[in-house]
Amino acid sequence: MGDGINDVAALNTADVGISINNATDVAQEAADFVLLEKNFSVISDGVREGRKTFANTLKYIFINTGATFGNMISVAVASMVLPFLPMLPKQILITNFLTSMPFMAISNDNVDEEQLQVPGKWNIKKIRASMVVF
Repeated sequence: MGDGINDVAALNTADVGISINNATDVAQEAADFVLLEKNFSVISDGVREGRKTFANTLKYIFINTGATFGNMISVAVASMVLPFLPMLPKQILITNFLTSMPFMAISNDNVDEEQLQVPGKWNIKKIRASMVVF
């Protein structure tokens, strides 16, 4: 991050250089992102929103993988036991589509304050365990 001529070398070297709108022209040219706000405090707001998005994405993945896995297993087992197909492919697709509609509300869901304090991490073992349980 930088806004002056003395920050140009660091902005060029950084993986992602960030400058502000009222920085020197050279610093703005060297930066990958130029913030329209006149201070760097918007970065913390962006990090907070990113953590909310990640937490809600994990909620969606937990719910959707559990539901899809359950549907898949129940149809597979039923088709082995029954002498007819329990559901047609179109019925399975419509069921998946209709049950996925309520999941869209997760994008606006609230996130606990504790989750926003630290960066989230992918935990495939936890997702797999949740999928099997549900």
